[in-house]
Amino acid sequence: MPDLFRIGAVLLLVLLLSVACAGLVAPYDPLAQDPPARLSPPSREHLLGTDAFGRDILSRVLYGGRFTLAASFIALGAALGFGVFAGLAGGFRGGAGDIVLMRIVDVLMAFPFTVLAIVVTALFGTGFLHLLAVVVAVWWVPFARLARSIALNARNDVEIAAARVVGASDPVIIVREVLPRAVGPALVLATFELGKLMLSLSALSFFGLGSKPPSPEWGTMLADSKAHFFRAPHLLLGPALFIFLTVLALNLMGEGLRDRLDPFEIPKF
Repeated sequence: MPDLFRIGAVLLLVLLLSVACAGLVAPYDPLAQDPPARLSPPSREHLLGTDAFGRDILSRVLYGGRFTLAASFIALGAALGFGVFAGLAGGFRGGAGDIVLMRIVDVLMAFPFTVLAIVVTALFGTGFLHLLAVVVAVWWVPFARLARSIALNARNDVEIAAARVVGASDPVIIVREVLPRAVGPALVLATFELGKLMLSLSALSFFGLGSKPPSPEWGTMLADSKAHFFRAPHLLLGPALFIFLTVLALNLMGEGLRDRLDPFEIPKF
């Protein structure tokens, strides 16, 4: 059986290096316009063709990946950190704090993410920080639920009781004893959630809630391509391909990491 984690990691590394080194890899300036070459199909000069302003699509995809991937990683990191510690604290200590936490989780799970993003952008305007704030405000929920379940299972263990006997406080026990148990499952969940998060950010940009033109971004490029779909369908090839490959790499990493961390062979149906 192939090592899915390694395959996904290599694919993701190639994509990240391509985006990070866009200044060296991209053949053209992503904002440079060439009106006579507008809507040109893929060719030797433009491997993915040009858009309605004659801009090279490959260059725009490489530069646009910086926004999409940076926003996804920053938002996921913040949501992961807040969700894990909130879930561990609530599940381990219980009481009114845990009840309030779970009611907040229930409300956020019932509220559509896209609707919340539209409301926030309507009130405060579009922008990178507003988009990240919406994502973090919602995306911590699955990590909190996972961490809470781990804390509930761990708080009656022998190691926890021994730590309490020697006088360790709850924060110390959570950090030293419970948190290491949540790291592996949280990382597995993060690889899957990162793909979903990137798709959601691209969808919000598709609806005009992300970066503003002429800045390249994968979701915005997909939105621009719909007006010329029948005349120049190649416009959506570049951003759609990079989104697909990135999500595929993350899912492969998640599957491989889950197999590595699972000590038992689980049959797959």
